[in-house]
Amino acid sequence: MAFFTIYFFVKQQNDYFEEESLRVEAQYIQKQKNILKKEIDYIVNYIDHHVQNNHTISEDELKKSIIKYIETIRYEKHGYIWIHDTNYFLIAHPFRQSKIGTLDVDLKDAMGTLITKKFIDETLENPNGVYIEYYWQKPKEVHFSSKLGFFELYEKYNWVIGAGLYIDDIEKSIFENKKLLEKRIDKYIRQVLLVSSLMIIIIGLMSLLISKKINAVFSNYKNNVEKKELELQDINKNLEKRVQKAINEAKKKDRAMLHQSRLARMGAMLSMIAHQWRQPLSEVSGILMELETANKFNKLDDKLLNDSVDESNKIIQFMSHTIDDFRNFFKPDKKKVRFYVDDSCNEAISLAGASIKSYNIELYKKVKCNAEINGYKREFAQVMLNLISNAKDILNQREIQNPKIDMLVDVDGKNVIVTVQDNAGGVKEEHLDLIFEPYFTTKESSKGTGLGLYMSKMIIEKNMNGELTVENTKDGALFKVIVEM
Repeated sequence: MAFFTIYFFVKQQNDYFEEESLRVEAQYIQKQKNILKKEIDYIVNYIDHHVQNNHTISEDELKKSIIKYIETIRYEKHGYIWIHDTNYFLIAHPFRQSKIGTLDVDLKDAMGTLITKKFIDETLENPNGVYIEYYWQKPKEVHFSSKLGFFELYEKYNWVIGAGLYIDDIEKSIFENKKLLEKRIDKYIRQVLLVSSLMIIIIGLMSLLISKKINAVFSNYKNNVEKKELELQDINKNLEKRVQKAINEAKKKDRAMLHQSRLARMGAMLSMIAHQWRQPLSEVSGILMELETANKFNKLDDKLLNDSVDESNKIIQFMSHTIDDFRNFFKPDKKKVRFYVDDSCNEAISLAGASIKSYNIELYKKVKCNAEINGYKREFAQVMLNLISNAKDILNQREIQNPKIDMLVDVDGKNVIVTVQDNAGGVKEEHLDLIFEPYFTTKESSKGTGLGLYMSKMIIEKNMNGELTVENTKDGALFKVIVEM
């Protein structure tokens, strides 16, 4: 029965993999379609905004400005935007500049389809948006690839705006997602098989010991007539039933506990990642708004653009490191390194800088004495980012006049001390004992999960053998991080 149960368990997991693979594929393709539609919707909204708010330049100049901006847009791996008008003339295309302003109706793809005519005709039938598959070359490549495009009509200028993603890029991502899913299910199957095999061995040994004991008892009482023999057989039968019942219940409990543990850990990790990503995403949003404003007032230059790209890449790299940090968070073999505390503080400040400035908050950092500690540099930077973000949120929430955040880096004996203090009035007394508890938050549910300070305390105290505390001062809350050098 044990091997029979294992067989059906493995079969069930394989069936689940097939079903989940189809779901992952459908979900990912829909996600790519949403990306295309989102890009086109953004362009249409961008054009509408500039058309409605244009009071200084002619319509032709405005069109040129819009086209110039659209030709610079890139997304995903090979994504770009192009425009035809409803008379089949090419208006904008980043990789076909020599054809701009020419009649493009004879353009064919690798299958011989008149794709420009198809784009425009089907878009006119579906002005709110239509998906079309065709074959086209990737930028700087010779061979044609299957491509999925999305097209929408901008009626005021009679523009058909298109965006596309290559199917082989999508299929590659789907294949990678399937491989990750397959590895996860295989790992789960191996764990269950290992536990089941150990249980079978244990039960086998138990059965062997019980059988030997019964045989010994049977041998000792061999002369006690058939009545004793029948009583022993009855005892043996009942014992086997109880053992089998206990085995089945133990297996059910083991499976339930394993499933619950896995779900709980996954849920906690997702909540922590969501909390960590909120601030970097806000930073990226701020950078994009700054670029749009600079472009609107014709102040966008190469330096601003390059600086914004570098800053965005840095934030995205931090978000990528965040995934690695959480993936390795529960592993006992993480390698500690020597790093300067002020470097991590500066990294956190740089990530939170744009958001802090947007709320007119002044951040003052004073380094009395910088020192090296042995620990996890990125995790320590995340703790600092959490403390700065929490201070910013409470200052904004309470609408403090002349808001400020003070950060101090110092050394006391063998300990490095970093403090972060705001002037928001402090933590309520009834909340001081609960502030580091998981899921406790004073923010709205859409702005906090109650895991930031809990996670920070775990990083400092469990991973780096330090101490994270909070106290109220006359101005506000003061968080103190103490780590041994």
